Amino acid sequence: MLPSNLLIVNKRNGEIQPKYAKPTPENLNITTQLIKTYNTNIEKKKKDITIFTTELENQGHDYRFIRALTLLLERKSCFVCNSKINPYTLRKKIFQTTEKHGIPTTQQKRQHILNLIATETTQTIDIIEEQLYADLDTELFLEKFNPPTPIDLLQQYNTSLTQTLLFECSELTFTTTGNWQQLFYTIKKLGLIYEITKNPQLTIKIDGPSSLFKLSKRYGTNIAKLLPCIITNKVWTIHAKILWKYTNEICNFEINHIKHNNLLLQQNPNLPKIIYDSTDEERFANQFKAINSGWILKREPEPIQTGNQILIPDFSLEKSNLKIYLEIIGFWTKEYLQRKTEKLKQIDNNIKMILLIQEKLACEKLVSLEKQSQLHLIYYKDKIPLAPIIRYLHKEFEETKTTETKLLKDLNIQFTEPIIDFTEFANRTGLSIEAIREVLTTNPPTGYLPLSNGLISKDKLCDIAKKLDQALKQTKKLNLNQVTIIIENEGVADTTRILEHLDYKIKWHGINSEQAEIIPPNNHCTFSKNFC
Repeated sequence: MLPSNLLIVNKRNGEIQPKYAKPTPENLNITTQLIKTYNTNIEKKKKDITIFTTELENQGHDYRFIRALTLLLERKSCFVCNSKINPYTLRKKIFQTTEKHGIPTTQQKRQHILNLIATETTQTIDIIEEQLYADLDTELFLEKFNPPTPIDLLQQYNTSLTQTLLFECSELTFTTTGNWQQLFYTIKKLGLIYEITKNPQLTIKIDGPSSLFKLSKRYGTNIAKLLPCIITNKVWTIHAKILWKYTNEICNFEINHIKHNNLLLQQNPNLPKIIYDSTDEERFANQFKAINSGWILKREPEPIQTGNQILIPDFSLEKSNLKIYLEIIGFWTKEYLQRKTEKLKQIDNNIKMILLIQEKLACEKLVSLEKQSQLHLIYYKDKIPLAPIIRYLHKEFEETKTTETKLLKDLNIQFTEPIIDFTEFANRTGLSIEAIREVLTTNPPTGYLPLSNGLISKDKLCDIAKKLDQALKQTKKLNLNQVTIIIENEGVADTTRILEHLDYKIKWHGINSEQAEIIPPNNHCTFSKNFC
């Protein structure tokens, strides 16, 4: 964050935007020079650095921009007082001596007082005069400096500029895609008032200080502190209403990940380490991932709205368009269980959730949840059982798969690509790979033949057949390794199915694929003529 007097904005037609510093050659040159100045002035006084920053301002650059960058670099620096004598103690001695001997109204009297102090401190008069104000800000020495890159410095500047603008927001609304646990922890820690809506995306609204009965600078600062936690995610949008104090006007402010991710500093560019609340959670997550069920397991997904409150489930299990939440209830107090059951009873009927409950916790409150159709309760003793979870997931997915299969059968699917990958097609359409494989392998589109995980056009198969014929004519004999290389060079990673479609046989001589001989149909190498 920056002092408000260093804020630079563009304001027009009720819209307001910080004047972001883009990574232009000019801006990168300025940041590079500033970083170099700090690097080359280790063990020198801060006033020596100030001389250079003043020169930059005098060259026509906006003084607010230069001073903001300097302030950010100062926060990455360690300035110390190198005085041999504590300047405060030294000044105190001089004032005490002056009180005894009178105010030095002449140079001689001043010299006399300095001589007395020099005798008392066993220092020379020159050292005393030099170190008398050595603790002033400009006299401090640069001891350490942690240099950022020029790009990082510009991004930190833009982020700080945004936070400074948010000091005066009357309302902040944001959407994001993850980091929910940390977000709500931060919101509560900062004491922010929030409201949640879902239509269809989860939207969080934070009331700003100017919307409250009394404007609070501290509250506005706390809203600004939330910004880094939001922009850590890959996808986010922020909309705020800013009370522009100079005109007493409410202005709209909007930023999003598409336009501004590269301008703002991502404090956590890597995915944070997953921290589990219990050993039951960690053990379940590791075991579930190990079985490769085809379901994507996510830790602490987006919150679920339950009445006027939210619930952040422990996990979500996702496959195709189906999402099932999972909550582990492995410990409790009476108050905790009361809050949890009240929240669970208010979950929307369209949401499906698995509740894993330790048998020793089974009680009337939890048993009453069995009446909730959207909840599926599974009890366990010591270890969470995977089998009933997988059975439930399979049952729920079969309904989705049936719907998707019917949809695919009703569509007149036509392809133009020579090779169709089921996984890529599933990602493109949002349908499950199981439904796609079932429909397209049972009844492939005209001109295509099925592979293990895709389709190949007959024209492409014809090209491969010709390549194999040519290779056979040249070498008279091909082994499985050679054929695999030819087929993979054509972009197909399914040698066995290609050979089956072309009626080639594999004659094994041991287990080594280099000794496995490829036999063309009818034992001749002109099959491509018959096939094509």
